[in-house]
Amino acid sequence: WYQRRVRGFLTPPGALCFGELGALCPKSGGELQYIKLTYGRMASFVNLWVLLIVSSMGPAVIALTFSTYFLSLFMENDSDHFVLAKKCVAALAILIVVAICIYGTRAGVRVQNFFMVMKFLAIGVLILLAIIFLCRGRTENITAGFEDTNTNFTGWSNALLSSLWAYNGWTSINVVASEVKNPQKNLPRALIITGVVVTLSYIVINLSYHTILSPEELKKSESIAVLAGETFFSEYGGSWMIFGKYLFGASVALSTFGALLSIILSFSRLPHVGTMEHMLPSVFGLVSRKNKTPVTSLVFLGFTSICCVWPSNIGDLIVYVGFLSWIFWGLCFLAVIILRFKQPSLRRPFRVPLFIPVIAIVTSLYLILGSIIAEPLISGVWLLVTLMAVPVYYGYVDTEESCNKWSGALTQRLTSYFDSNES
Repeated sequence: WYQRRVRGFLTPPGALCFGELGALCPKSGGELQYIKLTYGRMASFVNLWVLLIVSSMGPAVIALTFSTYFLSLFMENDSDHFVLAKKCVAALAILIVVAICIYGTRAGVRVQNFFMVMKFLAIGVLILLAIIFLCRGRTENITAGFEDTNTNFTGWSNALLSSLWAYNGWTSINVVASEVKNPQKNLPRALIITGVVVTLSYIVINLSYHTILSPEELKKSESIAVLAGETFFSEYGGSWMIFGKYLFGASVALSTFGALLSIILSFSRLPHVGTMEHMLPSVFGLVSRKNKTPVTSLVFLGFTSICCVWPSNIGDLIVYVGFLSWIFWGLCFLAVIILRFKQPSLRRPFRVPLFIPVIAIVTSLYLILGSIIAEPLISGVWLLVTLMAVPVYYGYVDTEESCNKWSGALTQRLTSYFDSNES
């Protein structure tokens, strides 16, 4: 419980830093542009290299969460074929979302808005049930959640690294900054408002879960919301328990499907931006003439996300995504300070006090070092994968000609097949 409360206070400094950077440099690509502006083109390519990995793992995590709750409506989590079915449904969900995004951004936004409304309705119902639970004097679960709190350095680091992933939506809007109206004003405003709403929502949701379920139930269950619904309504009989199962299972499935749509809609811009910055072959820059969507970027992201679904589980993917992400988010937080002195004349419609990026930098260092100490081998492998971008950059990306020399024929064929334009 303490970790959930702490992570709610660690998120705003990062969001505020991205608010200043987004208003300072309102270009699509988000952190890719901030790293380039501060540290140069090569560092920006290394960041893009990592972003392409993270942008594949992120949708895989959400798709697996969706399939877990969706399948919990029809089969038990411990059934023989549950794991295989979960991965198949996750892959199918990614394909459907990619198809929606290819059809058009407006269609994707409309579907996403519908699922957002459903999400907040489900949150409201869950909070109401927790209040009813407390009014009955059922406080044994929430008090038990404070017992045996772990104060280990690496234990807290790993727990925060995993749980903070749920809050990292504040990085997504900056990726599509050029598509936002009046980004200098609306980006910081959106980050502040959504940061407050999401933080309060997650704290209240977790309080609700801890009220209805015991610590043992929270640890064992893969579908916590389904179990919470069953537990609350079980007092009213079997039919009501089934109602609670389907109510919360369907609500979380709809919510995660909307989140999957949001993250693919956002991350699909990254390969396209890489092409515009001459860091990726032009084949990734194809845009549909009819729907104005980055077709090849969406196809690429869908394929790589499905590849991440099969060999991994949700917990591992979240840790990998968190470790890699916080390395470059830390560099972005540091960029706020560096750019204040390096380029003081740049227009800053939104400024944060310097202690804000300092807090964010310290948080990043703690999370990164904690991961390295806890799992040095896995962390070392991912650091090595990150550094592999350096020889790739100097071998293939240092000039526009070398970046495009091997993909010209493929680009021409795909341009005709998808009825697309090159960016």
